[in-house]
Amino acid sequence: MAERQERCGPGAEVTSEDDALASISWLPRRLDADAAEPKLRRFGAERFEPAWLSLWAMAIGRDPERPLAWLLAADHLPRALLIAGALDPRPTQDDEALVLDGGRQPTQAQFERWWLWERLARPKRWSLRVQPATLRAVALPLWLGYSQGRSGAGQERKTRLIVLSGLSGEALGALKPAVLAGFRERTKAQTDAFRSGVPEGTPEPG
Repeated sequence: MAERQERCGPGAEVTSEDDALASISWLPRRLDADAAEPKLRRFGAERFEPAWLSLWAMAIGRDPERPLAWLLAADHLPRALLIAGALDPRPTQDDEALVLDGGRQPTQAQFERWWLWERLARPKRWSLRVQPATLRAVALPLWLGYSQGRSGAGQERKTRLIVLSGLSGEALGALKPAVLAGFRERTKAQTDAFRSGVPEGTPEPG
């Protein structure tokens, strides 16, 4: 969601940061710092922080008015997350956590393909279908942990990323590509903003 890309709601053009935030369904952060820290420590995290990852959600069920589950995805994810029950969105969250862009809106065909794989693993849900009319932008709460390790013969220091769900505390390794892509987008946006504010002819640092 770096610079929000003027696209934080299906089919909607966003004209400001506030409009972008208002168009997102913010899922509740049920795991606070006191509960997240010991979980992240067990995975070897030396430091941690809260974050939000913008994704796209489409309901699963027989009736779009009564979803039984939701697929959450973006184009940086190799597969969708399946969340049972209602999304229970909350108002815009202002907790100073990182807000990362998970990627562009997937097509309906992509959601259909992801649901096909879920149905193959859950034959009893074969009659349920994706409901395209329910497509919406959501912000998924996360806790990110970081640990320093060694890599290669040269013993180069390498940071390891741990991703926990802010809903349940579950480790979500499948979200790492989207989180890392979000960091890249955030860094690029900050670099572009810095360069746009530097007078022409001013030497850049480094």
